Amino acid sequence: MTRAEGLGSHGAGTGGAGTAGSGGGGIALPGGGSAGAAWAEAVRGVAARAGIDPGRVTVEALPVAVPDATAPDATVPNATVPDRAPAGGAADYGAAHGHLTLRATDPVAASVALGRYARRYLGVRFTWRRPTLGRPSGPLPDAPRTALSSPHGIRYHLNVVTFGYSTPFWGWERWERELDWMALHGITHPLALVAHEAVLAETFRRSGLPEAVVAEWIGGAAHLPWTFMGGMHSFGGPLPARWPHRRVDLARRILARMHELGMTPVLPGFGGHVPPALAGAGAGAPPDRYPPGEIEWQGWRTPLLHPASPRFQELHAVFGQVQRELLGPGTGYYAVDPYIESVPPSGDPEHLRAAGRGTYRALAAAARAAGEPEPVWVLQGWPFHYKGAFWTSARTAAYLRDVPADRSLVLDLWGEHVPLHEALLADGAPIAGRPWVWCALHNFGGRPALFGDLAGLVRDVTNLPDGVPHLRGVGLAPEAIENNEVFYELATDLAWDDGPRSPAELDGWLERFVLRRYGLGGHGPDRAGFDGDGLGRLGSDDGPARPGRGVSGDGSDDLVGMALRAWHTFFSTLYGPGRTRSVPTPVIARPWTAGLPFPAQRSAGESLAAPAPATPSSDVDAENDPAVGAALPRLARAAGDLRTVLDALPADDPGRDTLAADLADVTAHVLAQGTRTHVRGILAAARAGDPAGVRSHMARLRADLLELDDLAAARPETRVATWVDAARAWGDTDAERTAMEREARSLVSVWGGQHNGLHDYSGRHWHGLVRDLYLPRWQAWADWLAGLAATGPVPPDADPAALRRRIVAIEEAWRAGGPGAAGR
Repeated sequence: MTRAEGLGSHGAGTGGAGTAGSGGGGIALPGGGSAGAAWAEAVRGVAARAGIDPGRVTVEALPVAVPDATAPDATVPNATVPDRAPAGGAADYGAAHGHLTLRATDPVAASVALGRYARRYLGVRFTWRRPTLGRPSGPLPDAPRTALSSPHGIRYHLNVVTFGYSTPFWGWERWERELDWMALHGITHPLALVAHEAVLAETFRRSGLPEAVVAEWIGGAAHLPWTFMGGMHSFGGPLPARWPHRRVDLARRILARMHELGMTPVLPGFGGHVPPALAGAGAGAPPDRYPPGEIEWQGWRTPLLHPASPRFQELHAVFGQVQRELLGPGTGYYAVDPYIESVPPSGDPEHLRAAGRGTYRALAAAARAAGEPEPVWVLQGWPFHYKGAFWTSARTAAYLRDVPADRSLVLDLWGEHVPLHEALLADGAPIAGRPWVWCALHNFGGRPALFGDLAGLVRDVTNLPDGVPHLRGVGLAPEAIENNEVFYELATDLAWDDGPRSPAELDGWLERFVLRRYGLGGHGPDRAGFDGDGLGRLGSDDGPARPGRGVSGDGSDDLVGMALRAWHTFFSTLYGPGRTRSVPTPVIARPWTAGLPFPAQRSAGESLAAPAPATPSSDVDAENDPAVGAALPRLARAAGDLRTVLDALPADDPGRDTLAADLADVTAHVLAQGTRTHVRGILAAARAGDPAGVRSHMARLRADLLELDDLAAARPETRVATWVDAARAWGDTDAERTAMEREARSLVSVWGGQHNGLHDYSGRHWHGLVRDLYLPRWQAWADWLAGLAATGPVPPDADPAALRRRIVAIEEAWRAGGPGAAGR
């Protein structure tokens, strides 16, 4: 028995792309399969987990043909179900006599229709924070037959690094909720990275590497995405002994559910990043025209096999075989990003051309060996932006020249901020003619920030078909999820024909979003102020609240007005025009010198003309514009409105928790941004040689940070203990649990080693981080400055050696879970 066989064979339900069930008859689905009983049951399962009685839901197939998801002639559909469904599918819903009937071209479209019905007739929008009704559904309200459809054949979800910043310690229960969220929000092509490390490890073992070498190279759990992309290796770990078995089992369940729901998972491919012992050509092999190279990222150096080399082709074949043994047949879509944020070993166009050609050749050979169709190579457009100085037009064109255009899919990863499609994909551009997907990246590292240009998002998505051909869909590629829900809800709505079609329609959408979010609209279709005029008539957020319409005179009308007034403030500040970058939080800035930490920090995601600075940086972006501080009084008043609404809701109201979470987020934003004043005050007093002033400003900073920590302690999702406990749950022994905890703590603090420039890249406003890491660092900085100020004004170039030793000691103690660290 091979090691892979020991991990178990793939079970039923983990078939190839588009396997929606085993029932006979029905319509053809993209990628195969049919809409039989299993498909209907899968959609009813989504309904049941959302709190809707599945016995009151009928699911039927729409008798229309479905074109290929990459068909070039997709058009924006009208409001009725066409004879031929658009590329992204179509659905309708209707209810009578307490029973809901869903009709759709596929399970995802049916799930979207289910969610639309729940919004309009049950008054609830299903989100990350509110995945269920929270109350028995009972007989379902009547609804006329209502149709919706999508022009986007591909609706992509997840970033490679989401599997580090958000999901690394999830079990099946949390993954099941996410899969339901995907279905309800119309996702067709989710990235499926769970258990990739088990496949990679088995590939290395079969290639002759000892177990100890493999385990060391793979490293720890939360940093696995960067091992996949070749950014790092040999950090953290070792993984628990049962980790590969448990992760493979989890991956199979995830893939099976994706297939049941009609999704096409995007699986990882082999990028050629190997331990040094596998970088050679092998004993007795002739000289290779394309010898191994090496790439560098944040201080890690990684051997890289050239994809045109026999060694790469050999290892890729093993990788493909192992992946199919462990996880089941391929899905037709494979993510491979060998360089991502590293410069390739050679800039010679012929070297790059052979690399692109070799990568696709290996993917295709593995598929043919398994009797599967030609694959699609899914690659991120990120390197062409992030390392734009290297990726000239000639090099970019050469890299993909020999890859069949219809067998590639380029993710325009940061479309809402740095759209690449016009520069890369338009007629005459370096990779013109490639199918592509517009993606919103939005969040970096899971750092706390309330932001997003909502009007710009509407404009960007609705304008996509204009000017650049070969668009295949839209997607979400955030580095971390479960934040800024309004942005992601709007983005997924825009993929369907019932979403706002212009910024002018955004006001009405946002009003409905708010009322359904908190359940303030009651039951029945579009109650409480849904007359179409939206927030435009709310007036100034400083003025009186407008009473809601269509609600009873029990005082709830005032609550509606206050909730809408608060969101008017958010819409005009946090989510206003131009807010495509996060609002950096001073709290997680790393004090490292006698100057302000803010200005020297590199903006996350921006293209680098030179390597990142060697001096560690908290990397929380540059000093913000004055509008951020100017908005704080208005946001504080908006938080007061939300507090009033929360206090007025009954204790058992299902909307309370979501409202409380939003209130905590806004309050934390106001507290965190307000600390800039104290930090500047500390430094000004040090410059003046005033140690008492330094201590006075530090006392105010301390009070605000403790208040922020107490605020975070009130909610499980903002406690370090929640993150740490989830990590420790994967260990079976004290040693394994300790290693997992260190890994979890590393990601949200030091990140990797002290040598890299990613300190606090994934910092959070979490209870146990604010009190036990950020506050001690600020205190150490203030104490150091006060000591220097006792002898006179502190110059900007004061020797920081003593401070840095203290900061590193605080960070390493926290990472190790030592004294003062958050308890479990």
